[in-house]
Amino acid sequence: HMDDTRVYAVASGKGGVGKTTTAAALGSCAAAAGLSAVVVDADLGMGNLASVVGVEDAAPTLHDVLAGDAAPEDAVLSVEGDFDVIPGGLALEAFAQADPAGLREVVAHLRGHYDVVVLDSGAGLSHETVLPLGLADEVVLVTTAEDISVANTATTREVTERLDVPVRGAVVT
Repeated sequence: HMDDTRVYAVASGKGGVGKTTTAAALGSCAAAAGLSAVVVDADLGMGNLASVVGVEDAAPTLHDVLAGDAAPEDAVLSVEGDFDVIPGGLALEAFAQADPAGLREVVAHLRGHYDVVVLDSGAGLSHETVLPLGLADEVVLVTTAEDISVANTATTREVTERLDVPVRGAVVT
């Protein structure tokens, strides 16, 4: 039944709009619906999923997995709300050693173990932030009502169209 796994990327062109909170909420909602869920901090440069879900000093992190120093399952933590998370590392050295391309294998591994995988992606349109979008089945866009935020989110939507990944919906925070 894991063939039915859905991978969602939570995305926005702008930082500080609530992507991480939205990603955690999606994990919690999936769990409440009786689905197994994992939320992955795929914001490789400025991840803060751990702090949002109340995890301190997580080890190993997604960065360790992407650096080849840990297996994906070793970085999984269960959190309140009955879902799992794979937190990111905050150290600059961790970012330097992590190979973003490894995220493809991590997502493939998680597809075999969860009903729902949520990728909390970074802001902007760098290679690192666009990569999770291409690994998703669907994208959830997050924006505030500010003009600049909406404009940046519209640009992100254009990117998802080029990647041929459908937008499931938008969350206005």
